Amino acid sequence: MGKEQLYAYIEERKKDFEDISDSIWEYAELCFKEYKSSKLQREYMQKDGFRITTPVAGMETAFIAEYGSGKPILAILGENDALAGQSQVADIPEQRPIIPGGNGHACGHNLLGSGSIEAACALKRYMEANGTKGTLRYYACPAEEGGGGKVYMTAAGVFDDVDAAVSWHPSADNAMDNTGLACVTVNFQFKGIAAHASGEPWNGRSALDAVELLCTGVQYLREHMLPDSRIHYAILNTGGTAPNVVQHTAEAQFVIRAADADYMEELYERVLKIAKGAAMMTETTFCDPYIISAYKNFVRNDVMDNLIIDNFRPLLPIEYTPEELAYAEMLKKCGTKPDAETPIDFSFDDNKSKPARGSTDVADVSYVTPISQARVCCASIGSVGHGWTTTVQGKSALAHRGMHTAAKILGGCLIDLYENPTLLQKARDEFKSTMGNKKYHTIMPTDRTPGQ
Repeated sequence: MGKEQLYAYIEERKKDFEDISDSIWEYAELCFKEYKSSKLQREYMQKDGFRITTPVAGMETAFIAEYGSGKPILAILGENDALAGQSQVADIPEQRPIIPGGNGHACGHNLLGSGSIEAACALKRYMEANGTKGTLRYYACPAEEGGGGKVYMTAAGVFDDVDAAVSWHPSADNAMDNTGLACVTVNFQFKGIAAHASGEPWNGRSALDAVELLCTGVQYLREHMLPDSRIHYAILNTGGTAPNVVQHTAEAQFVIRAADADYMEELYERVLKIAKGAAMMTETTFCDPYIISAYKNFVRNDVMDNLIIDNFRPLLPIEYTPEELAYAEMLKKCGTKPDAETPIDFSFDDNKSKPARGSTDVADVSYVTPISQARVCCASIGSVGHGWTTTVQGKSALAHRGMHTAAKILGGCLIDLYENPTLLQKARDEFKSTMGNKKYHTIMPTDRTPGQ
């Protein structure tokens, strides 16, 4: 029966994974704090016959679920973390938080992790039924949203023996998702001397002035960096709300992105020089920069990309019920394409060379093993990632259908790799050729406790 057998397993048990996904949507736990979400998945997979290893790389919410033995070792990646400030009542065409300022799954990671374990559990049954040789692993990866869970895991070597891996991400379209800008998120803090701004300002040294000069210096830098690079910032601490005080402390957070990790590190060093210059000009103290996370750019692998495409196309177009289409039509009006002819994007973008926009720590894994990633439609057309229009649909039948499709894609990819050693070797040969002598490293301090 081949993959049809896998698809049947997924359809047979799909309610289990819908319930898991919906529960994780309700938990809406932030990075490094996915305790309930991780426990729910871990206990389900253990009951299903997987061997569990936890914690992983110093993270309590990370675990590895493993079945089988020997080579090849193939992996599926999953995530469970939510976003702050994205709380939203489900299934209504208006923004209405459950808890004002609360957390919500605006990036669909409740679906991501659940669809990945769905693929793993279905594939395990397939391997049992067909005597498939090798090892299957599911990696529960915490803190993709800014914490760099996979960076800690990669630095700890937990992917080093993996022969190949696959992943996916919920979206408002169907596409390849094999790009990512290298990115570093860093806090710059200055300490000055407080003084009365009118009575004796000459005795003060303004940390806020230093932050402002840093931001101004970065504006001038923008002309002198590659056009596909990005720098964004937020002032975290202005030192207070009283204008008649020379502010003795101030802090800003910068996100620096580039298409290439080496160039991203170069940009980071240039911004660091600007920060040190701002401290010199204001005679304030520049504290050691605090790197929150640092992600690599994605190392693409044509063999793995084609594998995703070959397992995606037979499942398209995704068939929706009239009720699902009506639901999507209702939510379409809240997105960026309210006048779209269809409520769902039925197309498939298999362009493997499109420019990267966002960043992901999946890219770090691509430095140690061949990997590719699919983007699967789980929301109405125009829905915004990291926005309430994604959160609101996270428990819908529409979202569940996308999750099951993703499980079939990931499971199908690994069947092909288990059953065709030549294909796997081609992916590995391409990886070795692309990487050459380059070794994985990260500027993120991985010797600290994750989340601190």
